[in-house]
Amino acid sequence: MRPLIKHISASRLVWEEILSTGAMRKVYSIDPDTGSDTSFVKLPAGWQGPAGAHYHSDYEEALVLDGDVDLNGDDLLVSGSYLYRPGGIVHGWVDRSTGGSEIIIKMGMETDLVSVGRPLFSEEYDYPGKRVVDGRPHISHLKTLELTWSSYSNIFNNIGKKVLSTNSDNGSQTYLIKIPVGFVGDFRLDSNHTHEWIVLEGSMVLADGSVFELMDYSHRPKQTVVTNIVTSLAGAKVLIWSNPTS
Repeated sequence: MRPLIKHISASRLVWEEILSTGAMRKVYSIDPDTGSDTSFVKLPAGWQGPAGAHYHSDYEEALVLDGDVDLNGDDLLVSGSYLYRPGGIVHGWVDRSTGGSEIIIKMGMETDLVSVGRPLFSEEYDYPGKRVVDGRPHISHLKTLELTWSSYSNIFNNIGKKVLSTNSDNGSQTYLIKIPVGFVGDFRLDSNHTHEWIVLEGSMVLADGSVFELMDYSHRPKQTVVTNIVTSLAGAKVLIWSNPTS
């Protein structure tokens, strides 16, 4: 289980290379039991992944913030592109970034690359016997910028929400929220859920006085701390993971 992290700034974290691939990351948090991590990843311009077609042993979830990523040669991921790939799905036979890219990536276990040689199909596919069924669908490319903002709830109808994926087994979700410019209120996250978030745009202030700015992060296990967002003068867009079961 990941520990309580009330607030951490990405500027305090150091860059490290991912498995000698040339990709760099700043790790926000790691689950000591599973090796699952949430990271801010940078691919340099002209990056070429070394593994070829491969799969991971557990899920990979990503939101592209800037730049471009070509995984399979048929669908370019750009700013706003989201994917959720359960473990055991073959991908990455192109694996390059022409202009470089910045990405938020969450892995279900310690990062591994299981190379499979020449791919059997032209689209992502289950490697025989390796698919990990975890309650979420395989999403190869969701264009989040084309999604319509809905109201977070009847009570918080001035807070926008875009659901990116949902676990049908336990109700956990990954979603974006949009806090309007000049927000003053008391937007409270459900303390019966574990929440993890990264500020992607703008800034926000919590009731305890902590100020979350661009790329700041928090991980709050359920029933540990109360989280109330009370002001956002510049507005904010926040990526949130919510889980009622852990």
